[in-house]
Amino acid sequence: MDDSTVLDGYPFELENFDPDVDQITSEVVQPEQYAADRSIARRASLQILYELDTTDHPLAATLDAHMIERPEAYAVRQIIRRFVAGVIQRRAEIDAILQTYAPDWPIGQVAVVDRNILRLAVFEYLMQKRATPIPVIVNEAVHLAQLFGAEHSHSFVHGVLGAITSEMAPEAELAADEGEAP
Repeated sequence: MDDSTVLDGYPFELENFDPDVDQITSEVVQPEQYAADRSIARRASLQILYELDTTDHPLAATLDAHMIERPEAYAVRQIIRRFVAGVIQRRAEIDAILQTYAPDWPIGQVAVVDRNILRLAVFEYLMQKRATPIPVIVNEAVHLAQLFGAEHSHSFVHGVLGAITSEMAPEAELAADEGEAP
């Protein structure tokens, strides 16, 4: 089949397309992940983590249900799966870090929403290879606390993350420079 018959099937004119130079392929091009996509992923991940923390629902069923119910979450499902799986796999380590930086608040007594916002932020900050700027992680976590938490949740989340990031920043930067998570 030549290019002219392929192009004849398009219902619109392809601008700047030169069939002698440009090739039509079946290659799938993945769109870039934008900041808004990561915000959607954080919100959905928080909701999934909350559900898993308060029920005995299995992980796979919970993920599937959230993807079906929320089309915007389906579009960023890979990020959500990475966030949720990462927090679940490293929960004991994350909780130990949180306990160190919020010693007056036993992790089991922290509100479920706040606890999972903090877990998600600590995972993204310390345990992921992708380098998201610290202010973005903190701002997103505070925003989630404002949306879903109690009246003063955002202050608590900001305080704990501020303590973690100010003390652990050099350690995290060193790990990022070496290409691995601490």
